[in-house]
Amino acid sequence: MHTADMPRPGAPDPPAAAVVRAYAPPGRGRHAVVAWARRHAGRTGARVEILVDPAPPGPAGGPAELLGRVLDRALAALAGRPALVDRLARAAAGARMLVVPQRLAGVDELVETAYEPVAVVPDEPSHTRGPVVLALAPRTSDEAVDAAFDAAAQRGAPLLAVRVRDPERALPATRDDQAEAVAEERRDWWDRLSAWHVTHPDVPVEVQVAEGDPALELVDLSLRARLLVLGRSGRGRVLASVAASPVAPVTLRARCPVLVVPPPGPPRRSWWPRSS
Repeated sequence: MHTADMPRPGAPDPPAAAVVRAYAPPGRGRHAVVAWARRHAGRTGARVEILVDPAPPGPAGGPAELLGRVLDRALAALAGRPALVDRLARAAAGARMLVVPQRLAGVDELVETAYEPVAVVPDEPSHTRGPVVLALAPRTSDEAVDAAFDAAAQRGAPLLAVRVRDPERALPATRDDQAEAVAEERRDWWDRLSAWHVTHPDVPVEVQVAEGDPALELVDLSLRARLLVLGRSGRGRVLASVAASPVAPVTLRARCPVLVVPPPGPPRRSWWPRSS
């Protein structure tokens, strides 16, 4: 196992390699993060690097945690040093994955800005049974689907692909027509996922289409899943302000590890959606 400091501004980017980087600060959840990173690296043939933050840990919990984040950013700006979340996002560049604790202050910002997939691990050890759950959305990237099928194959687990429809969206008036619309959407997703099923024939796949609040439904699924896989939105701030992505609330509240997979290209900071 390797230990590495997080990069500073101006430092050269690390070379691309099969490496899983884990940030495991002292306190609750440290063992869970390291253990999860080591298991994942063992399944994929990668090596593990433990990131060490030379900055002192901030306060945790409630208003003190928020104040700590504000002070950390203010001091970082005065010192010309990026805040912890920014340093972690940079540390993820070139790695196969970054693994962090769920209790990390700003983890919701981290998953929106990291260049590479980020696995968020709860403090309490999760069960190792249950399916790998892939959250489906109209703009789910191929990279997110790849990650979900690979995770299921590596674990010998079934894959449950779930599309949660927004209840505010209009559905046909009659119950029969509603059922047909749901069945048609399920067939459409089956068609899209069929290529991955061909390349992963040993992975049992189930596709479900449900109606409800996506974040609440996915958090509920996390109670029986061994891993949630979510694609990070590339739709820009305008569309995100109209229909918020469930990634942040699911990341903060899930009871199993959550893998957030970014779309191709750099993190999306524009107001406009990424072109398909």
